[in-house]
Amino acid sequence: MPVLLLYRILFMVELFTAEFLYIFRLKKRSYFPLRFSACVLAGCAITFAFPLLYNAFYISFTFLLLFAITVPMLKFCLDEAWINILFCGIAAYTTQHFAYGAANFLLSLVKLGRSPILGWYFEEIFDISTFNNNTLLMALLYILAYFLSYLVLFFVCGKKIKRGENFKIKNLSVFLLIAVAFITNIFLNAIVVYFGESDNVINTLLIIVYESLLCFFLLYVQFGLIKTGTLENELDLMQVMLNEKERQYNLSKESIELINLKCHDLRHQIRLIGEGKGLSGEVVKEIEGAISIYDSKVETDNEILDIILTEKSLRCAYNGIALTCVADGKSLAFMDKADLYSLFGNALDNAIEAVMRLPTDRRNIGVVVRRVGDMVSVNIHNSYAGKIKFDGSGLPVTTKEDNGFHGIGLKSMRRIAEKYAGTMSVNADGDTFIVNIIISTKQTEKAKKTRV
Repeated sequence: MPVLLLYRILFMVELFTAEFLYIFRLKKRSYFPLRFSACVLAGCAITFAFPLLYNAFYISFTFLLLFAITVPMLKFCLDEAWINILFCGIAAYTTQHFAYGAANFLLSLVKLGRSPILGWYFEEIFDISTFNNNTLLMALLYILAYFLSYLVLFFVCGKKIKRGENFKIKNLSVFLLIAVAFITNIFLNAIVVYFGESDNVINTLLIIVYESLLCFFLLYVQFGLIKTGTLENELDLMQVMLNEKERQYNLSKESIELINLKCHDLRHQIRLIGEGKGLSGEVVKEIEGAISIYDSKVETDNEILDIILTEKSLRCAYNGIALTCVADGKSLAFMDKADLYSLFGNALDNAIEAVMRLPTDRRNIGVVVRRVGDMVSVNIHNSYAGKIKFDGSGLPVTTKEDNGFHGIGLKSMRRIAEKYAGTMSVNADGDTFIVNIIISTKQTEKAKKTRV
């Protein structure tokens, strides 16, 4: 068998191994082990389809094409965005090339000359009969170089990909520059192999070190994009929180104004009673309405939930909205206070804004919280008017005609549900808008260590 053909197969095994290191924490499709194994076998088989032409540019192009073939294969195995898969693929290929350079460097030192791996690009035939102790030593050193390279780069770079995390690459121009620099490095490596001075050991070693350092630098910059994206997301989240605090201040101000208004009405009516004046039925109704505002207090056996629902009940009372609530607050005791406030605050604010477009007799909001086994079901529904379009993620699309359904709030709610190993679904049934959330009560410790 030609050595180059054998190396192509070996290359695919090395590449898939490196890819696995970066993707195993991502969201997998069903039967992932079977899918991935099938991809490895198919990738190795594809190597036989390319003609054996011993040309530097053709060989470089072949390896890049083999890498490109693995990208849709990874998509077949993962339920992830294409950009995330391409990110991991390029990182894996860079890691494989770094290990290739490390193996060449180690073998060049042991052989006190040119590495035997560099000869795999030329017209040589692999002959098992020539296998001896020296060949075994070279193979073991080769495996050792790859193992150590993969191990080091995984701990330096690969561990930055968190399990279940949807890392977003915002700076696509830098990512594209990294990809171009890496492709250029691949072609330069082939040129060095073919046209370099085979008897100049120092020159060969310096080039190998240069290429390996370049690969390490590219990986460092590439994974720096994840950290940069995380910092940008945190800044965005802080801005959202600041806006949320301002909005909550305005809502609290409205609630206080409502209470002051009702108290003023009560003082006026009490003055009339004190003056011995009779009260008409209409005035009595006004007094009952003023007193009834204090019935807005909600008790669910959960202090945070009580505060949220009471505040929203006051707002609903002020705007003529019928708010009904059946909630087992104890079932949500495991949730972080900030998460609980954000979850119900966003949901009820969206519902209130939606029903405010309707006539008073149609302004209805319902909240149901109940525990079923190890899961907690949260159902928040409200009446609405108009048409709602949903995007690919299942969330309503904000339009000029329907700007009450805020994308940021719903996305924040979904992140909170996922933080507690739960799900959130949104749908419109007739004239009722429904948000269903299912979260697990077993994720308390995990949730405390996870940031939304």
